[in-house]
Amino acid sequence: MKYIPIAAACCAVLIFTLFAGCTSPTQAEIQPVSTPATTVAPATPAPTATPVPTTVETVVPLPASQTVYFTVTKDRPTGKITLLCNNGPGMSSAQVIDLTVTRADGTVEDQQLTNNNNLGQISGDASITLPGSLDGTDHVQVHITMGGKVYLVYDQDVGTVNPYNSTYSSLDHS
Repeated sequence: MKYIPIAAACCAVLIFTLFAGCTSPTQAEIQPVSTPATTVAPATPAPTATPVPTTVETVVPLPASQTVYFTVTKDRPTGKITLLCNNGPGMSSAQVIDLTVTRADGTVEDQQLTNNNNLGQISGDASITLPGSLDGTDHVQVHITMGGKVYLVYDQDVGTVNPYNSTYSSLDHS
C-alpha cells in the first residue's frame, strides 16, 4: 500500500516531463541572433586555382583486396627502368598506372598505362620501360589510380653501378 502513492508520483513526474517540451515557444516566436554584416571590398582580385580532379593518397595504402603486383627493375648495361605488372586482385579496378622516373641529371620522364582498351582494364602483364641513367641513382615513383583516387605505391631510388666502369669483376679469382 505504501508503494501506490510513490508509483503515482513517479508516473505524474514522467508525464509532466514528457509534455514539458510542448510549452516551449513556437518557431515563429524564436528569433535568431543577428550579427552585424560587414562588407569588405577586395583590393585585388583573388587568383583562381586550377581544380585538381583527383587526390593523392600517400598515407593510406591500397586496400588488400585491391593490391596490384608489379616489379621495378633497372637494366645494368643500358640503364633502362622497367615497370612490369604481375597482375593482382586490383588490376581489374586500376584505371591508370603511372611510372615517373627522375634521372640523376634531374630530367623527369613519365609514362602511363590506362584501361582504355576493349576489355576496359589494364592487362595483367603490361609493362613500361623508360630510359634511366647509366651511372648514378634514379628516383622512381609508381602511382595507381583507382576510383578517382591516386595512390603512391612505390617511391624509391634505383641505382646501379655500370659494370663496364667497375674496378671489380666477378671474374676476378685472385
